[in-house]
Amino acid sequence: EADVSATTAAATEAPTEAKAEPDTIVIMAPPVTGNYLTNLKTWADDFHALYPNLTVEIIETSWGDHNDKLSTMAQAGEAPDIAEISSNALGTYVEMGVAIDIAQYMAADRLADYDENALKYLTLEGTTYGLPLYLTIQSIGANKTMMEGLGIDVAKIQKEGWTYEEFLDVIKQGTKDGCYGFVFANSGVTASDMLYIFGAGAGLSNTFTPELKFTSENMLTLLSAIEEMTKSGYMPNFGVEAGQRMVMCQTGNAMIFGKAMPLFENNFKKNNAALEANDGTAVENSQKMDYAFLPVPTMDGCEESCYGTVDGLIAMRNKNTTDDKKLAAMLYIKWLTESSNFAYDQGGVPVLKSQEYPDTLKAFDGIDLVEDAPAPAELADLATEVQQEAELMLNADQTHVMRVVEAGINGDETLDDIVADWNAAWDAAVDACAPQ
Repeated sequence: EADVSATTAAATEAPTEAKAEPDTIVIMAPPVTGNYLTNLKTWADDFHALYPNLTVEIIETSWGDHNDKLSTMAQAGEAPDIAEISSNALGTYVEMGVAIDIAQYMAADRLADYDENALKYLTLEGTTYGLPLYLTIQSIGANKTMMEGLGIDVAKIQKEGWTYEEFLDVIKQGTKDGCYGFVFANSGVTASDMLYIFGAGAGLSNTFTPELKFTSENMLTLLSAIEEMTKSGYMPNFGVEAGQRMVMCQTGNAMIFGKAMPLFENNFKKNNAALEANDGTAVENSQKMDYAFLPVPTMDGCEESCYGTVDGLIAMRNKNTTDDKKLAAMLYIKWLTESSNFAYDQGGVPVLKSQEYPDTLKAFDGIDLVEDAPAPAELADLATEVQQEAELMLNADQTHVMRVVEAGINGDETLDDIVADWNAAWDAAVDACAPQ
C-alpha cells in the first residue's frame, strides 16, 4: 500500500484550500490490476484523513461493462466526478462536452512535471483533459537463463536494442524439439497485440483517420515477418491464448514470449520461490529461470520505439457539477496520480519527470512511445463505426492475424491478397459511414 504522508499531500498543490463544507467525490474505475479496487478504497480513506471534509465514493465496474456504463451515465448527465479511461476513449467524452480542461485547475509548472509521452495521450487539440494513472510499456519477455545458456548477450540487447534479423537468428537458436524460439498470444482478445506491439518496431501507427490504409509498406513488412517466423517453425502455427504464452515460457516450451510487461518479473520470482519451497503452488511442469524484459526488434531501418498503454483519470461534468466540485475532483486526481505511487509500484514508466525509471525500464528511457492516440473528438464515433462496418475490429477478432499465420503455412493466398481484401472492406466502410 502507498505510504502517504502529510508532507507528500502538502506538496500536492491544492487550489481547494477550497471550501471546507463537506462534499463527496464520486470516482468510477475498473479492476486495473488484481488489487487495484482494494487499494483504491485504502487511498480514499487516506485522502479523507488528510481532507476530512471530502469523502470519496467508488463505483466499481468490470472491464466488460466499464466503457458502456460510463458512456450511458455521461449521456444522462450523471457522469461520476472522476473516471478512469483508456486514452483512445477520450474523444468520446470531449465530443459529449463532459470532459473538463484540467489546465484551469492546475498550475502550469505542476502540469509540466508530468511525463510528456503520457500527457499527450490525454490531450486533444491542445487541451489536456486528464492526468496519467499509469503508462505501461508492452514488449516481449524471455527465459533469460536459456538465452544466456546459448551464449546470447541479453544485457547488450536490453541496452542497445536489436534488428529483426538479429531477433530471427536468436529465435532460430532457441527453437528445438518441444520448444519454440518465440510465441505470441494471437488468439481471443489479445489477437491485435502482435500487430500493435511488433508494429511499433515496423514503424506502424494505429491512430485513426478515415484515410487510414492497410496497404502501407510498413504493414506488409510486419505481416511478412509473421509469415516468415511461422513458416520457419520458430513460432507456433496455431492460436495461442493470452494465458498460455507466459506458461509456455515457464515450462520450457518457448524461449521468448509476448506480449510481456516489466511486472512479469514478479511472476517469475514467485514461481521460482514456489519451486524452491516445493509447496505445490508453482506452475505445473515449470522450470526455475530468470526473466528478461526485452525491446521489440526494429524492421527495415525504423527507429527504435515501443508500444505502450496509457490510462488516465479525467474530471467529468454532470448535472450537479459546481466549481467547488471540480476543484475537489482535481485535488483528488492530483493526489492519486502523484501520491499513491501506483504507476511506479506496478513497474510502469513514472508519470512524473522527477521520478527515476525502475531498473527494468532504464533501457527504455528516451525511446519514443507509440500508442493509439485518441481519435479527434469529431471522429471518435466514426472510428468505431468504420471498424465495425469493415469487420476489422482487431481487438475482438483473431481471424485477421490467424489468416496471416495460415497463409504462411499453407501458401494458399499471398499477403497482397489479404491486404487487398482488408482495403476493400475498409474503403467500403468509410463510404458507408461517411457523414451525409
